[in-house]
Amino acid sequence: MRTRVLTAGLAALLLILTALPAQAVSPTPRTLYQLPGNAQCTKGYGNCAGVPKAAALPNGRLVAGFEKATVGPSGTAVGQVIPVYKSDDDGTTWQWLSDVRAPAYLSNDPAYARYTSNWASPYFYVLPQNVGGLAAGTLLLSTVVTGEDVYYTEQKAADPDWVPTNDGDRRDMAIALYASTDQGASWTFLNIITTGGRQGGSAGAIGRRIARANTYQQVDPVWEPYLMVYGNRLVAYYSDENDYTGYNPSTGVLTMRPDNGTVGDSHGQVLAHRTWNGNATSGWSAPVLDVAGLTQNVGGVGQIGGGRPGMPNVVPTTDGRWMLTYEYFGGGDNVRYKISSNPLTFFAVGGEAGTNISALPVTSGSPALVTGGSPVIIRLPDGRLLYNAAAGGDVWVNPSGSSTGAWTRQHTTMQGAYFRNLTPVPRTGRVLIVGGFDTIRHADIDFGRSAGAYYKLINRKSGKALDAYRADLQDGAQLVQWADNGGYNQHWHVTDVGGGYRTLFNRNSGRMVSIWQTSTADGANAVQWVENNGGDQQWELIPAGSYYKIRARHSGKVLSVWEGATTDGARVVQWTDNGGLDQQWQLVPAS
Repeated sequence: MRTRVLTAGLAALLLILTALPAQAVSPTPRTLYQLPGNAQCTKGYGNCAGVPKAAALPNGRLVAGFEKATVGPSGTAVGQVIPVYKSDDDGTTWQWLSDVRAPAYLSNDPAYARYTSNWASPYFYVLPQNVGGLAAGTLLLSTVVTGEDVYYTEQKAADPDWVPTNDGDRRDMAIALYASTDQGASWTFLNIITTGGRQGGSAGAIGRRIARANTYQQVDPVWEPYLMVYGNRLVAYYSDENDYTGYNPSTGVLTMRPDNGTVGDSHGQVLAHRTWNGNATSGWSAPVLDVAGLTQNVGGVGQIGGGRPGMPNVVPTTDGRWMLTYEYFGGGDNVRYKISSNPLTFFAVGGEAGTNISALPVTSGSPALVTGGSPVIIRLPDGRLLYNAAAGGDVWVNPSGSSTGAWTRQHTTMQGAYFRNLTPVPRTGRVLIVGGFDTIRHADIDFGRSAGAYYKLINRKSGKALDAYRADLQDGAQLVQWADNGGYNQHWHVTDVGGGYRTLFNRNSGRMVSIWQTSTADGANAVQWVENNGGDQQWELIPAGSYYKIRARHSGKVLSVWEGATTDGARVVQWTDNGGLDQQWQLVPAS
């Protein structure tokens, strides 16, 4: 009777496993957009297209946009747009959806006629609640808009064969806000969040690409908006190269230098924010400081902004605080952070430049958080925090989500990139990574707790579960057997990859059952590793009565317990199939 029950259960499980669809998502970087080799750009080809950002909509659609500084229909920067792409299959494939035009073409108000190019720094944000006249679920987009690139037009007028190699000198730089209520298919221009002046070669050629028309050689752009809601108001953080002498120590409101438009420029930058109640008849608040940077002497006047703090990201932590990350070039780490109990008062904590990112605690074996500038930090729906920066392709995970929690490095299959974007994908529970210049690439990475059924793999000989040792998140962590304790590090997501093979993802780490260094030798350790489509990560489940042998595609060997041990902590390895009970595993559904 028991044999028949087990056989029936195995048959049912086989049907379930057989019915699992082949995995649609992929860790292999794919191309979202490729800049044509003959593209004509208003800046250097090497950074003509880039700085991608993405967002997930309530209906599951993903959208992505990026800077595309190709010559506009006028033959200059006038008419440039931010292209928006969509994915309705969780990031597997992408299609062009819309072009977001500059305010001059979407508004009849003459005040906006100067903004003829929708150029840079796109940031998408889905409203989580109603804010004034904006409904929950509205897709917002903030971008850097400008007038003409006068340096470009001057150079072309002097030499029609001239080709730009870096940034230029645009006029009338500002940050605009747009809204879409049809999942990104069409856009309405809402207002201007904040204004700057002339670009002056920033940020690639600061003070070195100055148009003759820029009489006072001003470098006063605004950049890199970041949106969120706090206190029923929309908050826009941004980088600001206007010239400020200081700020009110009680309110944080910035004091602009009266001769901002004519005085010799410091080439500095501060981080600031403004807030808005969402009503069309109301404007944005005064600018409030977040990070001042160093104080510099400019023409006998003290001016903040030294070290150029930039690229703000702000997330709530699980212990009721807020973390701000940003780049900084005034000495020490070129990525810094601040932590505050209020996301509107970062000016009051952390000093003028904040704390080195390397000061954050890490778990044993993990290096300090990566630097290189352009940091991105996100909060996952379950409260975990993820972080990356330009100098490497890895991501650091804070599983507690606390401002004091330890961080662990996890590998990805994507190379590091300037302002590389991280976006949770709701339907899969994985994370979309988008980055690159000229070629915009994307990949889909599991950092744990992804959607789908999980199983415990119970060893027939010992009765113990396949376990990622000490619930380690790191790539290369040893797999062992351990008494079933209900831990997520003992739960495995079985995914069909076609050809009769399956992958086994760990629920805790998102890493896969792999063989160390893809060895084919008996006794090679089973470890967890980021999904990379390797043959050592693909397994054939071979029925053995009411159990399975789990055979590696690359070696033909099966998962075994070292020397057939029955103790907690015994290593799991691959070994030639010898019929041993330590080579047989039962799949038990995990709650």
